[in-house]
Amino acid sequence: MAYHLKHNPEKWTANTRVLCIDQGTKTLGLAVCNSDQTVVTPLETIHRTKWPNDQQLLAKLIEEYEIGAIVVGYPLNMDGTKGPRCKSVQDFTSLMEQLWPAVTFFFWDERLSTATLDRSVHKSVNKDSHSAVIILDHALGWVKNTA
Repeated sequence: MAYHLKHNPEKWTANTRVLCIDQGTKTLGLAVCNSDQTVVTPLETIHRTKWPNDQQLLAKLIEEYEIGAIVVGYPLNMDGTKGPRCKSVQDFTSLMEQLWPAVTFFFWDERLSTATLDRSVHKSVNKDSHSAVIILDHALGWVKNTA
């Protein structure tokens, strides 16, 4: 069961590498942090095809980076209510949880991540993976400020 990080901070594990996924209908933007959770790096963007292909690419990254937790961007509306894509994100996360039960999954409010990105990076930058950087940066900052 994925946790909403702000409601379940006690589930967070320090000193583990965290993968962030910004799930879109056509792409998965990816970012990862170091095990100290101090540096976030954009990774590739997966251009989605079918779940078995997406799963294979994610499995490779989870193993390669020794991922202990995954933060998934949660598309809430500006008023804090669940956005229309929240169900899709929940379903996608449930599929991942079944495959990787040793990994802890968290949802993180992704409101304004795209607006922040649009203001801060050049148009040639891969926005999907950089959105994941912003989401993970915000989640890690919140964890550090609540510890």
